[in-house]
Amino acid sequence: MDVLISLLGFLLTIGILVAFHEYGHFWVARKLGVRVLTYSLGFGKTLFSTRRGPDRIEYRVGALPLGGYVRMLDEREGEVDPGERHRAFNRQPLWKRSLIVAAGPAANILLALFLWWLMFMVGTQGTLPKLGDLEPGTPLAEAGLQSGDVITSVGPHAIENLTDLQLRLINGGIERQTLPLGFERDGRALSTELDLSELDPLGGSIGKRTPDVLSKLGLVLWQPPGVAEIAAVQAGSPAAEAGLEEGERIVAIDGRGYRDPGELIDWIGERAGETLRLTLEDEDGRRREVEVSPRATEVNGEEVGRVGVSLASRPHDPEAARAMVLLDRSGPIEAFGRSIDRSWEMTALTFQVFYRLLRGEASLANLSGPVAIAEYAGKSLLLGLSTFLGFLALISLSLAILNLLPIPMLDGGHLLLYLIEVVRGRPPGPAFEEIYARIGIVALAALMMVVFYNDIARLMH
Repeated sequence: MDVLISLLGFLLTIGILVAFHEYGHFWVARKLGVRVLTYSLGFGKTLFSTRRGPDRIEYRVGALPLGGYVRMLDEREGEVDPGERHRAFNRQPLWKRSLIVAAGPAANILLALFLWWLMFMVGTQGTLPKLGDLEPGTPLAEAGLQSGDVITSVGPHAIENLTDLQLRLINGGIERQTLPLGFERDGRALSTELDLSELDPLGGSIGKRTPDVLSKLGLVLWQPPGVAEIAAVQAGSPAAEAGLEEGERIVAIDGRGYRDPGELIDWIGERAGETLRLTLEDEDGRRREVEVSPRATEVNGEEVGRVGVSLASRPHDPEAARAMVLLDRSGPIEAFGRSIDRSWEMTALTFQVFYRLLRGEASLANLSGPVAIAEYAGKSLLLGLSTFLGFLALISLSLAILNLLPIPMLDGGHLLLYLIEVVRGRPPGPAFEEIYARIGIVALAALMMVVFYNDIARLMH
């Protein structure tokens, strides 16, 4: 099921983004009087094809859904009827050719803005950046933060949710900055400084997942106190032999209460073979006591105690649990402004990553390909419309930026040739274009090898 959902998410993502990208080329070409021959989604064997309009344009779907193309009338690709030469792409002035080529990335940028606008209007669900018990020695603990503190700002930027916090810390970590950090403690507004000089958000080994920035800083989210409810009892387990039942809540062990089910699991894990006295409570509040002996079980090479139940956490204070989940929704005008801000922030971050990659200051482990896109597309689909819209917007913007890079065979590569044409007063010669194209093929092949290796290696870990 996970594979099917990931495949569906990937096809939706690639289908939507490629369709808009190629439609940008298609629409501008036709508006500027260039004859379009083919509008294709996908490459390879034709799965569907039809011809429409006075020019009998072919609309097709290819079997390989990793891109698309718009084929225009061009004398470099074959004979052109003398009466149609004025509509050939190669006969157009430089400004027209440049607009047609730039229209694809522009369409993806506009799509990203539209999708983020929709996302902010639909509403985004976030998590309150409230801290739990921090490990001593971690950067957040060293900054003086404590359990129960809520982070409210990083530098001049207000922090609304955990996603905001992660984005601001990534930016600060790239620059190895020490950032002012605002937080609330017991209703009081306080501040401190967070040293990010040792944080390397773009590090990691190729083929391995890079650690989450918040984890590197030692962030632990606050969890409201909860009670362990028995969700399932394994047949033949110590719990089944002791008569534990689904729906009962474990109130105490040997008369000792606990803060959350994780603490309870740790206690049981440390007492394999011992006899424990569990206090249980049913839905009507009736209590009983049973004795159970955790069975020694090997987990990750270590022996721990297990009684054979699956536990679900039910918070003592449901209101406190709900307060950790935030719904952020904006009106149309505010949402449009926020979509522009988000697009600008992500563009700046993307170029920072490219710059660090070129300087060798960022790991190639940060590059992902189609497999990772499929994985995250499936996850975002399951998380709801707003999350999927945000994911689509991010990939659309990334696609636009990637295509604007001055790499042969990409839109940016063509625009670079046009820039050379402006400087020289005439187009580069065929020999230069051939060498340039070969460099592009090698560069793209190397890039695809890295991203596919990263994707596959991550799946194996």
